[in-house]
Amino acid sequence: MTDSAVNASDELPSEAEDRRDDLKWAAAGGIAAALIGFTGMAIVGTASSFEARRLLDAVLPTVRFAASSYVAGGATILALMLTLITFSITLDMEFRASHYNRIRQIAALTTAVIVGSVILLMFLSFPLGEADVDRDWYLGVYYAVLFGGAVTGGTFISIVLMLFYAVRELIHVGENPTEAAIIAPETDE
Repeated sequence: MTDSAVNASDELPSEAEDRRDDLKWAAAGGIAAALIGFTGMAIVGTASSFEARRLLDAVLPTVRFAASSYVAGGATILALMLTLITFSITLDMEFRASHYNRIRQIAALTTAVIVGSVILLMFLSFPLGEADVDRDWYLGVYYAVLFGGAVTGGTFISIVLMLFYAVRELIHVGENPTEAAIIAPETDE
């Protein structure tokens, strides 16, 4: 990997625009997934402070499972990104800056999901149902847990879509490296 491949400013305008389009679609997918989570909450209806504790007890196992899955999936993605970087460096082709910038973005977002999911899991490890507080507290915690679950889930969906776009570009390299958008043209020196 050359120094020029590391700088975002070295991307061609068309490369940066293609990557932005991919990011927009990935963000749209993540936002759609989060909205589906919020819509599910709206379909159930707003919780009253009297039923919030019961609803919280019902939703905790599912959110714990989902957050644990995001941590495991994120760790796997980061390990596979190391493999992708090794592949990119050892291949006898020069990759454009956009390829490395895409890897950097996926790794950063994956790290954010892992951190957010671990924080959510730490919060959920507290004995929330045993707290000696007024009922309104449970209402706030219930909505916070639903919000945290929807946001981490939506972000994970965005990561999966970003990975899809990265894999799609690598498939183009395998099919026809001379026409692949992420391969820099050979220059005669």
